[in-house]
Amino acid sequence: MNKHLKKALITLATLLVAATVWFVSCTTDTTPPADDAPGAGQGMIQEQPGSQAPDTTPGTASPPTKDPAQEEAERLEQERLEAERAQKRSVILEQSELLYLGYFYEEALALLNDDEDIINEEMKSLEDEITQAIDSLVKFEGDIKHIFFHSLILYPEHLFPNLNVPTGGYNEGFAFQEELIRMLPQLYERGYVLYDINRIFSKDENGTMRQNDIFLPPGKIPLVLSIDDPSYHYGIGFANRVLLDEHGEIATEVITPSRETIITYDGDVELVVDAFVKEHPDFSYRGHKGIIAATGYMGIFGYDLQTEESRQEAKAVSDKMKENGWIFANHSFTHNRTGFWGPESKASNIRYDVRRWREQMEPVIGQTNVFIAPFGYTLRGEGMQVIIDNEYDIYCNVDFNQRITVHPTYALMGRIEIGGYSLVRYANTLNRDFFDVASVIHHHRPPIISG
Repeated sequence: MNKHLKKALITLATLLVAATVWFVSCTTDTTPPADDAPGAGQGMIQEQPGSQAPDTTPGTASPPTKDPAQEEAERLEQERLEAERAQKRSVILEQSELLYLGYFYEEALALLNDDEDIINEEMKSLEDEITQAIDSLVKFEGDIKHIFFHSLILYPEHLFPNLNVPTGGYNEGFAFQEELIRMLPQLYERGYVLYDINRIFSKDENGTMRQNDIFLPPGKIPLVLSIDDPSYHYGIGFANRVLLDEHGEIATEVITPSRETIITYDGDVELVVDAFVKEHPDFSYRGHKGIIAATGYMGIFGYDLQTEESRQEAKAVSDKMKENGWIFANHSFTHNRTGFWGPESKASNIRYDVRRWREQMEPVIGQTNVFIAPFGYTLRGEGMQVIIDNEYDIYCNVDFNQRITVHPTYALMGRIEIGGYSLVRYANTLNRDFFDVASVIHHHRPPIISG
């Protein structure tokens, strides 16, 4: 081999070795060059301006882009849910406020805290106010009053056409509708609260009657209210009967002096009181309104109870009355003074009366432990024992001094009648205890007969 060929082969072998070393180094070194290293990025695909390199980190993925329509739907759903919460919050606040005003303190607090998801500062503020009201309750230390009415006179001009003629009967024993409407705001302003007689008296575990402590806000006074003889047999000038309207609410059927039959919602004491309490819920302690003292010999609420249909109609009214906060009392079946509810009362007659009342009236109005004496007469001896033995442990008479006496087995509570007689003869008592008589008494009330 000549020297020129040998030199050329050596040169070619050298080039091949160099090329092999370079190829191996390119395929085995995977460390990316630093950004500032010389030649960094040379021979690689360059990132274009404005573009984003894909994330190649193991186990990660790019977040999907939300569809604008989906975002709008989610926003609307959040708005709907918040509107629902706001509506529920508003209802709960309103209901809690009514419960609070009606002395249902614990119930109001429970309602406010029923759903933690909707509690806000306004609800917390009402909760604090109720808690403070509970802490401020004071024991009532005064005398407890009991007033009673008969059915309201709706048309005094019809009943008393001549104001120059002194009149007894209805004029002396009954209040006018307008007079009651004037009385209630004054009772309310003086701090009276309609109170359940069964909260005033109760028996302990030994069966001994006691008078309970009463706790009310400062300035509030418990008041018992009752209505006698709701038979509705008085004729024109009064409501004719009580019924349920097409919505199941209490209404009165009234026959006007022109013989037109109309339906009203203020035709007697119960309806006027119900309407006033609706406007002034703090006039009623825990929903109580008063006592309906029912007789039996002429039925109740305008129903004679001689047929199953009339009994069911009367029961429907009675049930609604109880739902509205009224309780019932036995006012005797006969309402008979001679030999029954007077100085000549006989125990055998009292037994007969109680038995008849239970047979005829309890299926319609239910059981009661309250007895309201006809004519306000207080039985003695064996006659009173008949009442006690039949589990009437609260006995109410008529006593214009409104005294309370607690006996071992029963309580005796005096009542004062509100009618023409008391408005005239006991004006000083009524002025002192209840309302201003001069601003209440109706201009069409004739003079009374009784001295």
